Amino acid sequence: MIERLTPQSLTFSARVATLATVFFFAIAASGGTAFAARSAWVETVGGGIRLVTGAQQADGTLPAMLEIRLEPGWRTYWTDPGSSGIPPEVTITGKGPGAGSLVYSGLRLPPPKRFAEGDLEYTGYDRPVSFPLLLKSDTGKDLTLEASVFLGICKSICIPVQAELDLALAADAADNPLDTARVRAAFAALPAAPSLDFDVVHAAFDAQTHEIALAVRLPEGAALLDVFLAAPSGYVFHPVDSRNMDSRSGADGLIHVRIAAKLPLTSAGGPADGAIRATISVRMGSENRAIETPLVFKP
Repeated sequence: MIERLTPQSLTFSARVATLATVFFFAIAASGGTAFAARSAWVETVGGGIRLVTGAQQADGTLPAMLEIRLEPGWRTYWTDPGSSGIPPEVTITGKGPGAGSLVYSGLRLPPPKRFAEGDLEYTGYDRPVSFPLLLKSDTGKDLTLEASVFLGICKSICIPVQAELDLALAADAADNPLDTARVRAAFAALPAAPSLDFDVVHAAFDAQTHEIALAVRLPEGAALLDVFLAAPSGYVFHPVDSRNMDSRSGADGLIHVRIAAKLPLTSAGGPADGAIRATISVRMGSENRAIETPLVFKP
């Protein structure tokens, strides 16, 4: 059984950035020759963490990631860790000539997996993983990034990890193509935006049963793997029950899913539009795909 040693309360805005910003980072032009670098590893029980940046773009976009090394048998957590766990929290500040223009818009996480330890369930990662960071600053100025990281690395118990990472970025430093490629790969692993063939067509909230009902359009040949929901502190979501998932052979050709939810005690009604974000994972042949989208509830 996992022992949760440190409760953690995070605001939703600090943990999840907007999809528009994410895709701006992901498709930024490949130009730029400065700032590709990495910090030293901070060693922890069960793994290690470090900060890595790619080449800064001409518009000041600075692709970066928090890299987490996990030893076999160890895990770390997603944005919404489930009934037990510590969600990751990263704050970034700067010093030096480029610090005044530094903007940090939060971190993004790739689709997680679901785990169980005894009577506890949680979501996260059991292999090395990288969390992309959304950064921007003026070009042509030296900058030192200072990252404060809090997360859990877990096996039979969960070890809270508090680490401070420093990364000096010289404006005239040569690009490191390997670091730039690895940061781009981390952004490419994020859930995509909804598309015409992969989207939440309808979302509704049942005020009596406190269930969230989703109708999802899947790509041709895709099989639904899981639906993960993330929301501000106080919400609790139960795993998708296969008994509450209809096949797509219905008349509308959609997958229908119902997810039991517990709302915050201070909630005066149903969840507000956009307060809950859904990450939906599917299997297509030998590959997995995922989208992330805010839920807009309709009658």
